[in-house]
Amino acid sequence: MNNKFFPIGVLVAGGLILGCVSGNALANISQWSLGAGVSYSPAVYKDTPSNKAVVPIVGYEGEHFFMRGFTAGYRLYPIRSTHNVVFRLAYDPRTLKPSDSDDPVVSKMDKREATVFGGVSYQLMTRVGMFETTAGTDIGGKHNGLYGEVAWRLPYRGRGWGITPSIGYSYNSDKINNHLYGVSQAEAARAGIEEFDADWDGQYFIGLSGYFHLTPQFRLGGGVRYINLEGDIEKSPLIESGINTAATFTVTYIF
Repeated sequence: MNNKFFPIGVLVAGGLILGCVSGNALANISQWSLGAGVSYSPAVYKDTPSNKAVVPIVGYEGEHFFMRGFTAGYRLYPIRSTHNVVFRLAYDPRTLKPSDSDDPVVSKMDKREATVFGGVSYQLMTRVGMFETTAGTDIGGKHNGLYGEVAWRLPYRGRGWGITPSIGYSYNSDKINNHLYGVSQAEAARAGIEEFDADWDGQYFIGLSGYFHLTPQFRLGGGVRYINLEGDIEKSPLIESGINTAATFTVTYIF
C-alpha cells in the first residue's frame, strides 16, 4: 500500500514488527532471527485504503548492536545496564500517494515520501519498568523535522513467553506535522480550500506487545498500539481520524 502510517513512537522503540526482546535473547547475546510479519493499520488520509503489508524480518540482538524491523541501533552500555544511551536509525515509511485517494482534496495534494530518522535515547531500568526519553531528527532530507518522545514499558516474562504493556507521548515539530498533515498555499489553490499550517503537536499512545515460543527456535510475536493525535493536527482536512489502532503479527526463526 502507498499510504502506510507508522507512528514515530513505533519506529523509535523498535517497532511493533518484532515486539519485545525475548528472554532467550538476554540469555544468548549475539542472536539472529529471520521471518516475516503482517501489519495492519486503518487509513489515515481520507478515502484511502487501509494499510495491510507483509514485511520480511531480519533481526539481530547483540550486547551493544541491534536490528529490529525498521530500526537499528547501538547501545553505549551492555544490554542489561540500569542506565543506557542508545543511538538509533529508523526508516519512516509514512507516505501519501494522492492518486490512491478518492477524496477531492487529498487527491490534489503533493506526494508525501518516506524518510530516515536518526535519534538518541536515554533508558532507565527500574523495578517498575523501563523509562525512556528520545530525541531525533529527519536525516533523509524530506522535511528536516524534529521529534521527542517519553515512554514507559513494563516487561512480564514467563517460560517461553512475554508481554510488554507501554504508554507514552511523542511530540513532533511543525516541519514533520506539515509534511504529513499540512496543506501548503499551492496545494490549497489546487484543491480550492484554505491553507492549513500544522504547528508543533503530538500524540498519545498505548501499546501491548508480546511473544510466545513454539519451540526454542520458532517464535510467534505481535503487538497492538492505540494512537490519539492531539491539538490542531486533528483539524487537518487530509486525515480520516485522529484516533487509530495499528496491529502486527510475526513469525520468526532464531539462530
